[in-house]
Amino acid sequence: MSSSSSYSSSEIRSGLFVLVAIILLLVLTFVVGGYFKKGANEWKVQFGYLSGLSDSAPVYYAGREVGKVDGIQILPGQARPVMVTIKVSKDAYVRQDSVAYIDTLGMMGEKFIEISVGSNDAPPKETGKVIEGVDPIPMHVLIRKMNLLADEVAKMTESLNPLLATTNRIVEGHEEDISKSISNLQEVSANLRDMTHDLKLRPWRLVRKGS
Repeated sequence: MSSSSSYSSSEIRSGLFVLVAIILLLVLTFVVGGYFKKGANEWKVQFGYLSGLSDSAPVYYAGREVGKVDGIQILPGQARPVMVTIKVSKDAYVRQDSVAYIDTLGMMGEKFIEISVGSNDAPPKETGKVIEGVDPIPMHVLIRKMNLLADEVAKMTESLNPLLATTNRIVEGHEEDISKSISNLQEVSANLRDMTHDLKLRPWRLVRKGS
């Protein structure tokens, strides 16, 4: 009977490992959760477009993670209808002119909120007030702007074609004359440079020539 109820050493080690892992997970959950509940301020951030921001997304301040998104609410009928509630550590000093951006984290494309530091002389913002959010540009808007820019470049290139054709006609057949003119200009420039250098070294020559 004792042999049937006994466990091998490997089974005991496996059981202890699982038990320790569960305890560490529970401790980590309570510590992290307690940290944000105990030492966190609640703010509201209003956006018109979220670009895929989700609940529990991280919140950064000056490049450091300081909180999480606590909830997202839709406000029907408003021009900027998305109100995001965030829980942020008290270490984040939010000023009156601080704003919130939505950015992308790493290669996985996870969205997060970045709160700007604001101006040094700006007073602190009252806890719980609404932080102004800067909406990210939707991808379809970027594509449309790129297409418009490409169309403008194409129109500019088309308008320059007659000018280029005229220039080619003027240059055609006069390559030798143009080359000689350039050579003459280079020679005149070299002579002027030598004369200026000589006058700097012997300024009295200018007086003698003028007398």
